[in-house]
Amino acid sequence: MKKSISLIVLLLVLEGTALAQLMNAKSRAGSITAHKGDTITIKDDHRELVITLTEETHVIMGSDFKTAGDLQIGDRVKAVYREKGNQKTALVITILSKK
Repeated sequence: MKKSISLIVLLLVLEGTALAQLMNAKSRAGSITAHKGDTITIKDDHRELVITLTEETHVIMGSDFKTAGDLQIGDRVKAVYREKGNQKTALVITILSKK
């Protein structure tokens, strides 16, 4: 039962992610190179990106919800974020693989 509820919630989050992309959200995949306070730094092949995590940020690994505390340096992630000025705020962080 709990797993079914988690799956339903995950599907709703993923639909929200698709909606967010339609609302000018961006995405970036890479490895976490820093995790300090409420920010993470993600580095891909070209550059580093500092993203702020909020209480509304969803962290997902497979079909499980995680917390920002589960993010570790070296993890490979995909971030969906919104950019407002110089501020980049994470909507969803998907953990693709652990270090």
